[in-house]
Amino acid sequence: MFAVLGIILLVAGAIITFAVEREADGVDLETLGWILMAGGALSLLISLFVGASWWSTRNARVHSERVADPASGAYVEDTQVSGRP
Repeated sequence: MFAVLGIILLVAGAIITFAVEREADGVDLETLGWILMAGGALSLLISLFVGASWWSTRNARVHSERVADPASGAYVEDTQVSGRP
């Protein structure tokens, strides 16, 4: 979702900055375009971090086993994480 937003903001900002030749009263269109492109780049950066964290935890598998020792009555828990690079 952030990636699509980032691409839309980048494209809109580039169009406003480089392709629009009109003037608007009280609004600097070139600055507005650069702000939109900066927001798009930030959105793409956020989507990169979110996607990287999702990808790294997607392949991890956790297996926990809890066993009671009949002699002492204590519990022993063994946890194994597999699938991570």
